[in-house]
Formats: sequence, structure tokens, C-alpha cells
Amino acid sequence: MNITITGNLGSGKSSIGKVLKEKGYEIVSTGNIFRELAMEKGLSVEEFNKQVNEATRKGDRSVDKMIDDTTAKIGRERDNVMFDSRLAWNFVPDSFKVFVITDIDEASRRVFNDSVRANSESYESQEACKKALVHRQEMESVRFKEIYQIDYYDMSNYNLVIESTNAAPAEIAAEILEKLEDYQAGKFTKLMELNPSSIFVNDDVPNDGEVTVNEVNGTWFLKSGLDAFTRAITEGRKFIPVKVDASYQPKIQEKEVYEAFEKRTGINYKKYPTQALLEEKGFMNFSRI
Repeated sequence: MNITITGNLGSGKSSIGKVLKEKGYEIVSTGNIFRELAMEKGLSVEEFNKQVNEATRKGDRSVDKMIDDTTAKIGRERDNVMFDSRLAWNFVPDSFKVFVITDIDEASRRVFNDSVRANSESYESQEACKKALVHRQEMESVRFKEIYQIDYYDMSNYNLVIESTNAAPAEIAAEILEKLEDYQAGKFTKLMELNPSSIFVNDDVPNDGEVTVNEVNGTWFLKSGLDAFTRAITEGRKFIPVKVDASYQPKIQEKEVYEAFEKRTGINYKKYPTQALLEEKGFMNFSRI
């Protein structure tokens, strides 16, 4: 079965792809397809890119269509392919569709450090990189709605939504393959898994029930299932399945509440949420997963 992986900018999709390649998957990216189309036209990638940009400015999106059609064709004709592409999930409907989410601060740290090493993009600071990533993601959301009439950031489009903030690419790849087997066995159709160390507790969370959370601009808060959540932490689990309750209105706790939970469970939060967070605007939709 083919796997389509997309996600936030800086979520680590390429690194996950490298691991899956070692597991026997053929990796197909939009960049690969773009190069194949350039070769078919007898052009260098640079020449073809210039040609495409000029056409796009004139309203000609024929190359976008070629890439979409090529993606769909590969999806129909090949097996054991991992697509690293923003929209492959839409054009390879029979694939196992994965969205990788990452905390924006962690994503900006990764992208900022990569841009320094690669010298391909230049940011004055990690904060400037963070603002640029948010802007690019918002523009992508608008663009895909206008061109394809789809909501790229509606998590109900995907079979597995998995977090990469506090997990290594090899751990994420292994989890994706394990969940692919469960999906093929009919154990679920849609599943969301978070890193336990990314979920913040309130002082009045019920102990029983399944782990239920809500998100505020990329930060996760526990609504119920404290016992199961705590057990996942003490067992050292990297991923925990969660349900999202979009109606839950979380409260920011005093720092002492988070510190006490860290001391009791051994969890290590990278940062504590602030009241200003609740006033920020998010653009990802987890309400239907």
C-alpha cells in the first residue's frame, strides 16, 4: 500500500522519508516529479522552473495539473511508494494518508538551523523564521482552497495525524508503519497520536475515561483521562492516541501546577503555555478527527 505524508513546514517529512526508503519504500516527491517533467521537455530544472513561473504569473497552471496528474498516475500504477507532497493525499485517494504536526517553535528551530547550514534561506532570527512559517502556512491554506477547493489543514482528511515535536524520525517512521498495519487490519479509519510531553494538564482533569484534548494554536491541553495519560508518561511512551473535543475551553495554570506535574511524573515540558496563547489565532482544524 502507498503512503502519502504531508504536514507542517519543519515537521520532518523528508527525514521520515529517508527512514522509510531504508525500509523498502520508493520515495516520490513533488520535486522528483518536477525534475521528470523537465527532462521530458529537454530542459534543465532551472530553465523549466523559469518557464513555469512565467506561465503561472499569466494564470497558466498547466504544470500544476501535470504534477497532480503524474502523482495520481504513479499512485494507480505503483505500490510501496511514499509520497512526500503537500497534496498527494488528495490525488492518491487509496493511500494511507498521514499528516505530521509539529509545535511551531520546534518547527522554526529546525528550519532556522537548516537554513543556516544550507544557506538556501536566510532568517535574521528564529523568531523571524517562525513568523515566516506561519505566514507561508496561512497562504498555503488560502491557495489550496482557491485552486482545489480543499482544506489542507482539516485533519479529518487524513487516516493518521501524528506529532513529531518530541520524537525522532526513526521513531515516527516505525509508528507510521505499525499503524499502517493496524489500518489495513481494519482496527481504525482515523487516528490521532500526540507526544505526551506536548500535552498540558489542568488541576481539575478527571482521572477516568479516554485521553481527550483540545488544541489552542498548536498547544495541547488535557480535558480527561488523566490516569491513562500519566501511565503513558511513566511507561516512556512516545505516542498516545487522543480524541479531540473542540468545545473544551482550556485554562492556563500557574507555573507551579506544571512544575508539580513534571516532578510527579518525570515529564519535561520544553515551555509553559501563557495567557497570550489563548488570544492567538490558529488555522488548523482538528474538530472532526
